[in-house]
Amino acid sequence: MRGRLVARRDGVIRNEDGMGNRVFRSHRWLAVSTALLLAALIGGPAAAETTTEGAPSAQYVHEVDQYQHLGGATYRVYGYQEGLVGSTTANGHVIQPNDHFVALPCFCVLSSRGGNEFQVKLEYKGKTVIVPVWDVGPWNVDDNYWDPSSKRKYSSLPQGYPEAAAAFYADFNGGKDGWGRTVGSPGGIDIGDGAFAELGMPGSDWVNVTFLWLEPDHWDLPAPAAGFGDVTTVWWDQRPPLDWTAPKNDGRFAWFDVTGHNVPNQLNDYWWGNGGWRLFGLPISEFFREVDIDGTIRYVQYFERSILALDPATGAVSRTPVGDRSHMDYKASLPIDPFQNTSSAIYFPDTQHSVQNGFKWYWEHNGGQAAFGAPISEEWSETNADGRKVVMQMFEYARFEWWPDKVGTDEEITRGLLTVELIDDLGWSR
Repeated sequence: MRGRLVARRDGVIRNEDGMGNRVFRSHRWLAVSTALLLAALIGGPAAAETTTEGAPSAQYVHEVDQYQHLGGATYRVYGYQEGLVGSTTANGHVIQPNDHFVALPCFCVLSSRGGNEFQVKLEYKGKTVIVPVWDVGPWNVDDNYWDPSSKRKYSSLPQGYPEAAAAFYADFNGGKDGWGRTVGSPGGIDIGDGAFAELGMPGSDWVNVTFLWLEPDHWDLPAPAAGFGDVTTVWWDQRPPLDWTAPKNDGRFAWFDVTGHNVPNQLNDYWWGNGGWRLFGLPISEFFREVDIDGTIRYVQYFERSILALDPATGAVSRTPVGDRSHMDYKASLPIDPFQNTSSAIYFPDTQHSVQNGFKWYWEHNGGQAAFGAPISEEWSETNADGRKVVMQMFEYARFEWWPDKVGTDEEITRGLLTVELIDDLGWSR
């Protein structure tokens, strides 16, 4: 079925495929210009409009239940894909194809360009991602719906319920947003394309949003595991221990003088026994205790191509599937139809992707699924800033890269430095 252009319910034109999945948005209602920004901040004509709040209707009472408070600072909100690649966000960021950020309808929580002052945690069908707020929208610029009603401009609305949703569902404010425009969608958040793909969202849908600046910063933790009382504890909003460190000459660690990091003996044995530098890369952090926003505690170490975790109680070592967190082409990440395996192609039902031809040969002859995991994308091509073409494919634990200008050499197929890229994307200098 061919794709078609349709008008989204907020008036934005989008391209949809035959299944109704969004491909791109050509523009958004709230394209933040200098004039718009000034009006919002200092009270221009548009910002000075009065709001007439409508009384809740029976439909409103029903629909508000969709915006559930899930405990703490977590709410269920209807989200859209940001799109708008090449446009500029409210904080001055030029939108890229694999961006990880969100837009919320209030300047009050806008992070600085490249900053993480305000972040949200998104959860969709078991997948999670933490991203900063880099844009303003959809619809409004002053609707801090995550705050208590007493702190909102729209004080008659319950906490967690966007003004645009109330306007759309229940004719709140005459069915209009704060600018006087007729609201055509209930959306309360726009999600950057990269985060949208990482969550596995096929189209606009309900997503659980945790507004992390409303959560307690830190809390009391249990004592570190035996033998690791001196390791650094790093919270989800803190920089890992990436700096060069002196060797620990106490028999518990191996010293990598190339990068200046200590690796616990358990991880060092695993590293050497399962591929070493070629599979995992060199260590780029110290071994540390990692605390996630959901309370999960892990003992981990970052390597150039992998993140290794150690269970201090059992000594078991595991790998983090960094492929899910890394850059990949959105279209390449979409599932493909199943097919019968051949000598040149294998289909993986669990991930709904395949590995074919040269990448299949490389995958099979260098450790297969045990080393790289299953494919989570198809192949895609890019042209680097230097004009070099590269064909790539993402797997659970690796990214393969085929370089046409290196055919016949040992560097014809390489593996991406996924963890290095993740650190750079987060702005953590090494």
